[in-house]
Amino acid sequence: MNFFTLLISRFYATLLYALLAVWAALLVLGFAFGQLDEERINRIPRANKILSSAILVMCALIWWLAGAAGTPLAAYAALLFFGMAFSFLGDVIMAQLLPLPQHVLLGMGAFGVAHVLYIAAYLRLGGVLGLQDGRARTIGLAALLVLALVLWWTLIRSPQTPAVLNYGSLGYALLLAAMAGLAVSLALQEPRFVPLALGAVLFLVSDVFLGHRLFQGGTFLLVGDLVWMTYIVGQLLIVFSTAAGLRLL
Repeated sequence: MNFFTLLISRFYATLLYALLAVWAALLVLGFAFGQLDEERINRIPRANKILSSAILVMCALIWWLAGAAGTPLAAYAALLFFGMAFSFLGDVIMAQLLPLPQHVLLGMGAFGVAHVLYIAAYLRLGGVLGLQDGRARTIGLAALLVLALVLWWTLIRSPQTPAVLNYGSLGYALLLAAMAGLAVSLALQEPRFVPLALGAVLFLVSDVFLGHRLFQGGTFLLVGDLVWMTYIVGQLLIVFSTAAGLRLL
């Protein structure tokens, strides 16, 4: 428990470890004992996935109120919490747990808000820690924006998909790439943020797989679980990046 107790109280450190244990159990046991669905793309039950996302919302709240509150990183941790909260809303919408029309567009909207909050958080983090090198930012953004455009063109864009969804997915992909690019730029300046950058890139990879399945009909065995695992591990790394920031303070 030494790592977290250097940054937050023993009670909240213990709570974080307990939440992480439950989070891992939901995913590992869900995959081990779950049943393949009719499409053969998921073993982890939907309830396990939604609960694992909710746990990360709680972890983000702990890092904000019990870790970063009263420090220069308070705003960063708050933005991550609200970003994770909107991501959870997006998960609920995409799982069609709410009776909403156009769940794909509404889900993309919720995740889009999350990405805007993450972008604001990374800019805030860079300002607080002095990680504002223009060259690193240009490299990170350019590399991820080009990558996202190529992946969208080859794996997501579909002539059979309505134009509003095609162009909506492009805008979303570029927004996600900007989020990941800023995370990469922080890692280029400070190695302790490599996990943050990895988390943001995993988020991008997850959405590429998801977009390929939704728009081009691409599917293979357990692709749903692959989408979820890359996404939820990426979110974990983003949420827990507050710890790296606190150590640097």
